[in-house]
Amino acid sequence: MKPQSDVFEIIKRTSRLLQTGVVKGEPAWFKAVLAHPPSTSDTVQRVNIVQLRQKHPHLSVKKLMKPMEIVYPEDRIRKLFYRQHPWELTRPRILVEHDALDFQRCDWSKIEQDYKALDGESVVQRSLWLMRNKELSQDEAYDIARKEFYSLRVKETIERQTAEEEARMFGAVFSKSYNQRGLENEAESLEEWKTRAQTVTKRMQSRFGMAGDEEEVSSPAGEGGL
Repeated sequence: MKPQSDVFEIIKRTSRLLQTGVVKGEPAWFKAVLAHPPSTSDTVQRVNIVQLRQKHPHLSVKKLMKPMEIVYPEDRIRKLFYRQHPWELTRPRILVEHDALDFQRCDWSKIEQDYKALDGESVVQRSLWLMRNKELSQDEAYDIARKEFYSLRVKETIERQTAEEEARMFGAVFSKSYNQRGLENEAESLEEWKTRAQTVTKRMQSRFGMAGDEEEVSSPAGEGGL
């Protein structure tokens, strides 16, 4: 059975299931596929290729059949931000959405949000809001959002440091940070490597008699000094 026949068969079976009540709710794809069924006809494909070749004679058939790249304004801003701020990708982020309506709770007339932590996406959405509502160019909107982002990051850092100092003043004891643990593990590994390298070097010197040769070479110089 051809793929096109399969699609129509699925539509017919779904229609019967809906009419008999076996399927209670109409599938989300049903109306879209019913209105615009996919076409796999070779004739249609050949006609499309001919039309595209007439519009773009300098392109090969392979490039003509390649899907067009879809680029949104936020994609360009997002790519620019993370290229300039790669360390932001190392920050933990919450990807869970309970009702998929988080965007409705955000007011991007300001970059600081009550329902969302500050991150690169805040800069992207703030820039889009400025472009749409203030009629700014992408560079101007991004520059404003980026400066607001820096100000809030500094504010967060100061608040975190102040809270830690206050907690230590009242007797709180914090565990070592990930950076401190990493540096200690690195130092232990280097010390272990140094000990192992010294052991291997002494073993090689004793095997090839390098230590004895060094003593013979150094002794005449010592006698001459006397």
